Amino acid sequence: MVLLATLLYSCGEKPVTPPDNQGEEVVPELIYGAPENTSFKKVGYFPYYRDLSRTGIPDSTLQRLDVACFAFAQIQSDYTVKVQSTSELYTLVTRCKELGVKVVLSFNGDHSLYARMVSSSRRREIFIKSVMDVVNKYGMDGVDNDWEYPSTKDGSSRGNLYLMREFSNILHAPGEEKLLTAAITCGKYEGSYSNGILSECFPCMDWCNVMVYDDFSTTQPGIHHSPMELMETAYNYWVGKRKMPAKKFVGGIPIYGRPAGITQSGTVLTYKSIIGQGGDPDANQAEVTSSSYNDGKTKYTVYYNGRPLVREKTRYCLDNGTGGIMFWEAGQDTHDSTSIIKAAYDEIMTNI
Repeated sequence: MVLLATLLYSCGEKPVTPPDNQGEEVVPELIYGAPENTSFKKVGYFPYYRDLSRTGIPDSTLQRLDVACFAFAQIQSDYTVKVQSTSELYTLVTRCKELGVKVVLSFNGDHSLYARMVSSSRRREIFIKSVMDVVNKYGMDGVDNDWEYPSTKDGSSRGNLYLMREFSNILHAPGEEKLLTAAITCGKYEGSYSNGILSECFPCMDWCNVMVYDDFSTTQPGIHHSPMELMETAYNYWVGKRKMPAKKFVGGIPIYGRPAGITQSGTVLTYKSIIGQGGDPDANQAEVTSSSYNDGKTKYTVYYNGRPLVREKTRYCLDNGTGGIMFWEAGQDTHDSTSIIKAAYDEIMTNI
């Protein structure tokens, strides 16, 4: 592995210098960028709080994916990361290796900690070493940046670029051949977060997992949080306006449903729960109950992606030459004939 210290060079950009640093910061140069993404990827997130054994996620589901993102390794106050449930991480990595699925470590956590971390080359070095220690210990295939979100308001967008360059120089170094991806906003509401992913990041990343969901309203009923139009909007923003290479755009598909015009927590339901309450796998909304909403005594409408919509989104990504599709998250699926992941997989297999 290339040592981080050998990869930090000045490239003439204005450095970010936090108040407690002495001297100038060294601005990293991108030495080893990501190779071209040549195949349509199927990516799934696997949170630590799910049962990631065969009981919770059968082999048939896992085998339909190319890349599994373990979520999460969380940033700590000393700028190292802590894996949430090492036992589930070990289980997922072991199974992925057996089935030939790549598995990457996804990191997230408190924005203020990230903003401080990326503002200093020394802190970034501490963070990267901690992440890579986990990746190497478990024999993982790369890293996914799920910081939500770098921002132009506080300059963390520039620090995030430096972080991604440094990760890229390690993960894409000759002989490494590991992945570097990022989960990013869909870009519908252009501002400090969408602009927080600087275009200079694109060469660092194998692809971006675009979160094309959660466009909801707690006050206005009848709003679907992830319609087909949102996928088109996301593609037009990132690929059309921001000039992201299409092969780096991986469109996100939710495996859960959200209500509209409701503020109570606990009303977001997994796709599995929706189908279990009689929801139609070929529809996009259903009448459901939740113990968090009027003690389960009143039905409300939940909006989700049924199989036809999932196939349409998958076909859109295929037809536009994108890098693939992504699911949040596999543990919410049904794992039978009504499965969302299966619907997308079948669509891909009939169109390639």
